[in-house]
Amino acid sequence: MMQTIDMIIREVHAGLWFLVVGYYFFIFIFLLFFRWRNTRNPFQFAMALFFLLLAIGRCFYFVGDFYADPRSLSGTLTPFLSDYDFWLMAGSFIQWMALATLSATAGFMIIGKRWAEIGFAVPAVIIGLILGFVPLDATTRGLLSGGAGAVYALFIPLLFWYLAWQSGGKLRRSNILLGLGFFILFAGRVIHAIRYPMADAMFGGSVAIPGVIAPGLIVIGLILIATGNEWGQTG
Repeated sequence: MMQTIDMIIREVHAGLWFLVVGYYFFIFIFLLFFRWRNTRNPFQFAMALFFLLLAIGRCFYFVGDFYADPRSLSGTLTPFLSDYDFWLMAGSFIQWMALATLSATAGFMIIGKRWAEIGFAVPAVIIGLILGFVPLDATTRGLLSGGAGAVYALFIPLLFWYLAWQSGGKLRRSNILLGLGFFILFAGRVIHAIRYPMADAMFGGSVAIPGVIAPGLIVIGLILIATGNEWGQTG
């Protein structure tokens, strides 16, 4: 009975990640072709590129998590693909480049200087290069990805909340909602990065529940981000 429930949760887990990737692509298309094409706002273009890179990176993660990672399978099942590290490293690099793009744009919006744009992006680029090209054991990779992700889970929302403090009206509510959306999105990413230690500590070794929590939070965050972006355009 428990094995059946666990398998159902795993199917929900996979379905939620399909939903996340689809939502990433949807927001990318919406921002690029329905926002940036009309306004030529560089922030809209950067946001579109951010979500495109997240979508591409998540595709690599999806293949690695469900077809190459032996820890995601129960019993004596053998993964369809053998090289898990390639998919993990490629996904990590692409998604951290997405974060570098967003950080650079946010830094330029707040300070308005080229050095701020570069300075805000450099940490994410360095982390992406390490995770993408340096062989690391699972524990070190999880700590780096989860720890750095937790920092950005606070850093990016704080930037939007600072912009909310500086603005007013619907634009203020838009930035507050964007900050909350990114906070929840990055919280989901952190849970995904530490899902195995979390499973061992809290769920008896089953990765199914934290596996569902992570994409669930990301979907909620994306809904808030899309809503906040719409409010910002109508303010």
